Amino acid sequence: FFPILFGTFFQQLYNAADAMIVGRFVGKEALSAVGGGTGTVIQVLVGFFVGLSSGATVIISQRYGAGDAEGVSRAVHTSVALSIVGGAFFMVLGVLAAPQVLVWMDTPSDVMPHAMGYIRIYFFGTIPSFFYNVAAGVLRAVGDTKRPLYFLMVSCGVNIVLDIVFVGWFQMGAAGAAIGTI
Repeated sequence: FFPILFGTFFQQLYNAADAMIVGRFVGKEALSAVGGGTGTVIQVLVGFFVGLSSGATVIISQRYGAGDAEGVSRAVHTSVALSIVGGAFFMVLGVLAAPQVLVWMDTPSDVMPHAMGYIRIYFFGTIPSFFYNVAAGVLRAVGDTKRPLYFLMVSCGVNIVLDIVFVGWFQMGAAGAAIGTI
């Protein structure tokens, strides 16, 4: 229970760290880009990935519990393939649809350039994001809840450091925060 609970906390910390660092080093328009409409789109995307990987986790854990090694192998391979194909689909869809989605969300014109850069870069990282969620689900399905949490904790720390480097030192704005997250 606790590794999954803390994992959820650290996933939320990614976006909070982006917003805090961008707000501190760039300004209110970039902060609005990271914490506003793009944050909502990202939460929907991550929620979708977590939901799909949870479904895969159920199938894998059932096969693992039944001692069905071939079923576990098929389910893991299917999940990995889904993460790659699904991640590629959402990457292309997100990059192409981002301008219209941000318009539908009434993104202010002064925020739009920051939001566009942030969300497009974020969408370029959907394959590894989806893959992480599936890989973490596979580990959880076989009873290892700690390693996904440790990986997420380290990744979150690296994200914060990279945010400071890209946003603070290299002054890349909201795009720097997206690169740090990816």
